[in-house]
Amino acid sequence: MTKGVDIVVAEDEENIGFIVKSQLQHSGFSVVWEKDGEKALEAIQRELPRVVVLDLMMPIMSGFDVLKALKKDPATKEIPVIILTARTQEMDIKRAILLGADDYLIKPFLPTELANRIEQLLEKTDAKK
Repeated sequence: MTKGVDIVVAEDEENIGFIVKSQLQHSGFSVVWEKDGEKALEAIQRELPRVVVLDLMMPIMSGFDVLKALKKDPATKEIPVIILTARTQEMDIKRAILLGADDYLIKPFLPTELANRIEQLLEKTDAKK
């Protein structure tokens, strides 16, 4: 196992992934970015990040499937997850929250808003320890 990074981003859209990674690095986080759900899950299991930013619609393995796998695994079930998606339907939001997502941000989004939400989530997580 390697030393964990701060954030694993799972985003298949090249431009959005680049913007997210750049903004988070600018905010001082170390970031691993993967472009499909399967590789994202492997990176999360390998890196054990402080936070996961997860798109729902990705190739190979959907964000819902990645979220389910994370929450079943004792090694990753406590890692906070922020969903970042274009899916706006109430049923998708409810499903993500029921599966264990900590936050849900809808595209289009402000990259600074994502960074702020991650910082708030980490403050809450660190306060529980």
